[in-house]
Amino acid sequence: MGLHRADAEKRDKSFRKQRVRALILFALLELCFALLIYRLLYIQCIQGDELRRRAGEQYRKEVLIAAKRGNIYDRNLQPLAVKLGSYSLYADPSILKDRESASRSLSPILGMSTKDISRKLKSKGYFVWLKRQLPDDIADSVRSLGIKGLGFEKEEKRYYPKSSLAAHIVGFVGLDSVGLDGIEKEYDSYMRGSPQKLVSQYDCMGRDLLPPGVGYDESTRGYHVVLTIDEVIQSIVEQELRQACGKWQAKSGSVIVMEPSTGEILALANCPTYDLNRAFSTDDDSKRNRAIRDLYEPGSVFKVITAAAAVNESLFTPQELINCENGSYKINGATIHDVGSHELLTFSEVVEKSSNIGITKVAQRLGDRRLYEYIEAFGFTGKTGLDLSERPGFVRPLKLWTKRSMAAIPFGQEIAITPLQMLCSANAIANDGVIMRPFIVRAIAEWNTEDNEEAVAHPEPIMETPPQEIAAPISSRTARIMEQILTRAVEDGTGENARISGYKVAGKTGTAQKAGEKGYLPGKYISSFIGFLSAEKFTVSMIVVINEPQGTHTGGAVACPVFHEIGEQVMQYLTVGHRFYVKGMKSPN
Repeated sequence: MGLHRADAEKRDKSFRKQRVRALILFALLELCFALLIYRLLYIQCIQGDELRRRAGEQYRKEVLIAAKRGNIYDRNLQPLAVKLGSYSLYADPSILKDRESASRSLSPILGMSTKDISRKLKSKGYFVWLKRQLPDDIADSVRSLGIKGLGFEKEEKRYYPKSSLAAHIVGFVGLDSVGLDGIEKEYDSYMRGSPQKLVSQYDCMGRDLLPPGVGYDESTRGYHVVLTIDEVIQSIVEQELRQACGKWQAKSGSVIVMEPSTGEILALANCPTYDLNRAFSTDDDSKRNRAIRDLYEPGSVFKVITAAAAVNESLFTPQELINCENGSYKINGATIHDVGSHELLTFSEVVEKSSNIGITKVAQRLGDRRLYEYIEAFGFTGKTGLDLSERPGFVRPLKLWTKRSMAAIPFGQEIAITPLQMLCSANAIANDGVIMRPFIVRAIAEWNTEDNEEAVAHPEPIMETPPQEIAAPISSRTARIMEQILTRAVEDGTGENARISGYKVAGKTGTAQKAGEKGYLPGKYISSFIGFLSAEKFTVSMIVVINEPQGTHTGGAVACPVFHEIGEQVMQYLTVGHRFYVKGMKSPN
């Protein structure tokens, strides 16, 4: 009996152990199932969207392609910047089987090193650009290789049909059609439009699942920009400036032609210049827009401002005599010299013969405070408001003027301005005392026609630039008196080489010695002439600045002939009916 009871207890104990084990195992299984269900719910409900997105990325490719960029035209709708179709080469590294072989085959065709191509092909992902905007013949050569995993996307390439014409105005874009300089940069947001999105799907073998043409979003076209410049006038200006800089072996030069009554810039040129289609292989010095960014001491052309201020204050009459001290005059410890020796000159003759001594005595009567106030009123202490990136002038505050300042500033020393500032200020004399804001964009426009460059003919302006008065530093009476004085300066004074037969020309020469860190530089001068000429119902103003001419350096000998050659051709062009305005846009005259 005892033995049977012991066996029963032993069996019962073993059963209980097995039951506990079974319960533990069942509990573990239940826990595992619970964790699995929780994980599935977590993946499905919480991580589902993210995992679906990741999975889609393995079979979907999105690439942003630059939109159809708007064009740039001159005032007569002559194209200065247009778009051309080009092919850009890309690769899908996940499909390429032999990347090293592909690199060796592509290297001589693309003009890239095998190492650079191989580095791109080793990148992770499903898309990498190999080279953008390829010529058609190179694209055909790549296609002939038949390498699986390479493809082309048609993009737009910026093309400048006039090469270097108006280069410093138009500017250029980068490979992604983003403006980097000039109008291309300043009006980039208008011309760029919205990018185009390329969407494509692949199966596990890398085969495209979408038929051609499917998966593209429509892009928003950019607007076109219509400039104020005239292609013909711009060409005349560039040609004459280039010839003058070559003749005088000058370091550089600038010319601006404007309509003083509206502020429209008809031409703006710099030398040296560059080919816009080769902008990235051009040095920065050639790209600099000197006419609106380079500061210089204007020299004697600034006498126009001092004289106008004195006339406006009724301090002098044109015939009032001024003692010019026979060419040498001491003031505040400084000695001023004239090129010639004059004893008595009328106020008008002081300007005509460009007497430093005479204009200094005019400034003395005016006083430093009033002179500074007129310098401010004429706009020399700030920017002109041009719709391009310009540089403000430099004029020291009145409290920082020294005793010598009144022996320098009246004839254009101790101040630094841009050619554009000088021309805009002098325009007050040609425009009844009023200065207009200079501008170079007439309109932002879209077109009625289809996407055909040859068919562009009917602009629909969405924004036009109206003429805007920004200052009136002198009265119309003062402007008329100064115009008469400047006319005599051309007919009988230092500006005689600017005379143009059949037209009324008024202007002033300038010859400024260049300043350095330790004083004025011997043998280095800036020759200039500023003037305006009239015919029928319109007037054109112009400034010519030649930097460091060799041999002769006076404004009368170097800059005046450039004004004459440009002015004669421009006036002939304008008076024979070639002065067009964009259809649908009001002429400011």
